Amino acid sequence: MPVKVRCTSCDKVLTVPDAARGKAVKCPACETRIAVPDEDSASGALKVPGKTSGDKAKKKPVAKPLKRVDSEDALASFDLRKAEDTNARICYKCGFDMQYLDEEETECPQCGYDTLAGGLGKKAVKKAMKGPDPTDFYPGLAKGAWKFVLKNQSLAWRTDAYVAVCLLIAMFCAFMYLWISAWPPRAFFALCFTVAFMVIPGWLWLLDIEIIQLTLERKDKFKRFNFDFFLASAMGLMSVAWCVAIALPLMAVPLGIGYYLVYQSGYPPWVLGVCAGIGAIPALWMLPISMSHMAMPISLPGWMVWKVVPTWTKTIAPLSVWLMWLFLTTLPLTGAAAVIGGVWASDLDTIVSTMESNAKTQRDRLAAANAPKGKNAPPAADPSTIGEIQEVNLIPLIGPAIILLLTALPIGFIGMFNMRINGQFTYFNKTRLDMIDKRKEYKYIAKEKRDEDEDDKPRTLKQDATDGVVVAVMCLILGGVIGMIYGNLTQLGMMAGIIQFTFWGSVVATVVGFGVLIGVVYPIQREETGRKGFFAGVTGLAVCLVMLALALSGVVSVGFWSGSAETPQQNQQQAQPPEGMMPQMQPPGGAIPGGAVPAGAVATPPAAD
Repeated sequence: MPVKVRCTSCDKVLTVPDAARGKAVKCPACETRIAVPDEDSASGALKVPGKTSGDKAKKKPVAKPLKRVDSEDALASFDLRKAEDTNARICYKCGFDMQYLDEEETECPQCGYDTLAGGLGKKAVKKAMKGPDPTDFYPGLAKGAWKFVLKNQSLAWRTDAYVAVCLLIAMFCAFMYLWISAWPPRAFFALCFTVAFMVIPGWLWLLDIEIIQLTLERKDKFKRFNFDFFLASAMGLMSVAWCVAIALPLMAVPLGIGYYLVYQSGYPPWVLGVCAGIGAIPALWMLPISMSHMAMPISLPGWMVWKVVPTWTKTIAPLSVWLMWLFLTTLPLTGAAAVIGGVWASDLDTIVSTMESNAKTQRDRLAAANAPKGKNAPPAADPSTIGEIQEVNLIPLIGPAIILLLTALPIGFIGMFNMRINGQFTYFNKTRLDMIDKRKEYKYIAKEKRDEDEDDKPRTLKQDATDGVVVAVMCLILGGVIGMIYGNLTQLGMMAGIIQFTFWGSVVATVVGFGVLIGVVYPIQREETGRKGFFAGVTGLAVCLVMLALALSGVVSVGFWSGSAETPQQNQQQAQPPEGMMPQMQPPGGAIPGGAVPAGAVATPPAAD
């Protein structure tokens, strides 16, 4: 039958076959040779290999009684240095046996405790993180961003085309604004310039948000991303709003210092620009934080400077890497702007000032030609005092225009490269950015079934007042627009037309908005004729009359102001004879001898010989 033996080295119990009696076997755990006893069939004694059955059994020594020693003396005689097993490697925190690990491995695989440095090891800290390790942001950053641009180079070329086209439209609108003298067309081209120019930062803003979202999804290829002209223009206005919300507070102190140095201490004007640039660097430094929030469903933290600045202090290292790549990749654009400013700045300033002067001269001539004539008409400008139209040299515009169009070619690749780095920053630092990636869920509760007679219920005073305010505002806006058009088409003037027609619009707004809706409609709709309805009607009519009186007084005051603005000397110079009579001509020497002096004229004595 099998025999059970115990290893003398590792105390492991082995089961060996009966044929192994009297032999030695090797322990599979520690490879120690173990002697298997052999049972003598005659005497029943156990045989040990190397000994014969005739050997005399040796008597076991009798243990002598030990001398009793006090416990303190026994502990004092122990040498703990000899009791320590120097070959054993055990985790100090959880007791895990680490002797089978590599000698250079000091981190416990069970609990993550680092026996050499103390505390949690690097692997345990990385494992405990909820997101990716922020240190993985740096390796292969530029190479990965450039690969992303090459995979989406069609989008980069599209971006170059969009920027070039919008830049051409903006330059054309700016030229037409300076070329045309009348204000309504100038306002139209100014609006077109704003819309076209805002497309450039707006499209880059949209593209940055999409690239950040694509990076968070760990994707490298755009499936489809369409261009919307007016959406991009609206996003451009949003970028301007971000500059006001984030950049302006950070630039306030440097701008104040620059203003004091230029206008109080006499420094050159470029000092103000330098101070503005110094203040804009921190805002540009914090741009990736705000863009990370813009890519989330809740983007409000990206508009709060008191939340962006603390996050910037926690992520200043990766933001510095992004800022470094931004400066390096935009050096061609900065150089182009420096060349335009250094070579053609004075020529551009001369062209703009000359075209503005020509536009003003043209408006003065038009005003003098269409000046009203009459007794109370304002004095017209003397045509001899109006300047001449100057010739404009447009050749210096060619160089800056070509350079601007050339700088639009790499802007798509440069922008997408830095946007990908911004996306990588968002992915590896999302645990420190405190982004809100989920909207608050609202439970839908079905409304109760409406009564059939609910639509027939009378309107409340609040509803009628709201309608009255809307009608009043619409009337005021319509009056101002009509007044501007009427004043430009007639001799009244734009500002006078806007003021007068706005007052008349207030009259209509008062009568229709408050008088009819609140003073008439509301009391009639109320079923009960109680005090509330009566006083509401009386109050509405009183407000109507007061507003009507104010509007009429405003119109009268405008007319009085325009008539009384003339001085007596101007009235004397502009006095005209009654209708149907020829004006009396005077010789160069003075009045006609013996002639009658017209009414209202001042007699001039004849010159002495």
